[in-house]
Amino acid sequence: MNHFAKALLLIASTTVMPATALAGTAPESMCGKSDQVVFSCPLAGSTKTVSMCAAGDVAHGTGRFYYAYGRPAKPELTYPAPGNEGEFTRTHLTFAGNTGGYAYGFTNAGFKYIVYSISGSSNLQEGGLVVLKDDQATPVKHSACQAGNVTDTDEDALIDATLKWKSDPIIEKNGIPSP
Repeated sequence: MNHFAKALLLIASTTVMPATALAGTAPESMCGKSDQVVFSCPLAGSTKTVSMCAAGDVAHGTGRFYYAYGRPAKPELTYPAPGNEGEFTRTHLTFAGNTGGYAYGFTNAGFKYIVYSISGSSNLQEGGLVVLKDDQATPVKHSACQAGNVTDTDEDALIDATLKWKSDPIIEKNGIPSP
């Protein structure tokens, strides 16, 4: 069990809280104005944001999912490129004490990108971005979301569409890679 999972086991207790943005103004995302936010957060200690987005009607197969990273209106990486199809994974994360979440992942140009969200009792809500090179175990980048600024969708159609994706067997077995 990795150190991150052990820490969550110590923090977690009994009930799962929904993972949504805090009340007030929704944080900026990297999603287009007419697109839906599946997951998004500004990264701690950075001016950058990481987002998973849905464009079009993904529930009925006429839309697409995409990942975007950078500053709003100035993306540094968008996957897949418009007009291309991407392949994403969605892995369910389970910890003791009714704490859980998910990890979305994809591989691009020799790097694996993972965005994750974990929530649980005591208002536990964490998320972040992990980047691995060539399936190495130690991340080349691990950025946590700003505390209290994780946005997860509560749209059943979006969630159902992502549940059809394959699970990542490495994340399923080992959890989120930690530095």
